[in-house]
Amino acid sequence: MTLTPDQRAHLEATRRLLDGLDDTLVDLLARRAEVVAALWAWKARQGLDRADPGREAEVLQRLLARALARGLDVAAVEPVLQAVVGRPLRKPPPGT
Repeated sequence: MTLTPDQRAHLEATRRLLDGLDDTLVDLLARRAEVVAALWAWKARQGLDRADPGREAEVLQRLLARALARGLDVAAVEPVLQAVVGRPLRKPPPGT
């Protein structure tokens, strides 16, 4: 299928926008991982349990409600959120 110049320009602009959003998403995941790592280190120094299943469930429910309010398909979003909430996103350093 051959695109007109206007179609090509629209397609490329939209793809650039999506690429930027994807980059931002990864940057946010990296930042979240940094904050989680710092929290877990603090909890370890305080002798606290790293995991808090109740808090994780609260966060997941809050985010699912937010996704629903934003018109997202909760069934599609839930596995993504479950993969992020309560689990480390960074690989441990070698030898740890």
